[in-house]
Amino acid sequence: MTARDCVVCQTNAHAASYCQIDDYDYLRCNQCGLVYVDQLEKTENIYKAYSGGGLKSLRRRLMAPFRKFHQDRSFDYSVKRAQGIFSFAASQTEQVGKYLDIGCNKCYLLAQGLEKGWDVYGCELVPELTAPFLNTHKQCRGHVHQGRFMDMRPQFDNDTFDLITAIDVIEHFEDVITDLNGVLEILKPGGAFVIQTPDVYCSQAKQNGCEWGALKPLEHLHLFNLENLTTLAKRIGFSEVIGVDEVFEEADGNFVAILRK
Repeated sequence: MTARDCVVCQTNAHAASYCQIDDYDYLRCNQCGLVYVDQLEKTENIYKAYSGGGLKSLRRRLMAPFRKFHQDRSFDYSVKRAQGIFSFAASQTEQVGKYLDIGCNKCYLLAQGLEKGWDVYGCELVPELTAPFLNTHKQCRGHVHQGRFMDMRPQFDNDTFDLITAIDVIEHFEDVITDLNGVLEILKPGGAFVIQTPDVYCSQAKQNGCEWGALKPLEHLHLFNLENLTTLAKRIGFSEVIGVDEVFEEADGNFVAILRK
């Protein structure tokens, strides 16, 4: 079977085997350094990895209608984390306006946006995660899309959002080019797209090889570094990509960047 093309270099000519994880092959583009899953699974199989499957998924669905936002066991920690992330992201814009969090998970960043007067929107592949927030903030129920960003994108006109975030998300994009194009389209001129994503040049990746924690082939499909993300983003049409010195959390080795329209 022919190796999949690198989405940055648009060829597989420089692709080489990187690691095999659970019978899935990761390739590395020796031209730009992108690490990516060779053959993508069907979306429904990818979804199972997110939902937890089995009893965990069933328990989430059964309890979702009854949970409230503040009942999350990690509430205090998650609020503090979200305060730091949202404060930084919002500082990249000149005004309070429309805000979208892609992969909003339990909606802690949306809660921060609401508190600061933003008009907030989100999308999340696992709807049960968003239920406690929406049970508490019922006014947001029409603003949180259940599904992939590429399915949500047609709901919005071009030049809609002042601020978009994707924290630990772009590595999950199945079609990176389509998704980044969609972000660029709905971002206002001068708007900021703030991301955090695993860095293939981080010390953990270099030291741990195939044991690197970011290698999750049903979830992390494309693993970047700042340089190849910059190349791809500018080709798509972002005017500027700025690397940030401090990451929001180290985890398996991340980088943070601001992409401007």
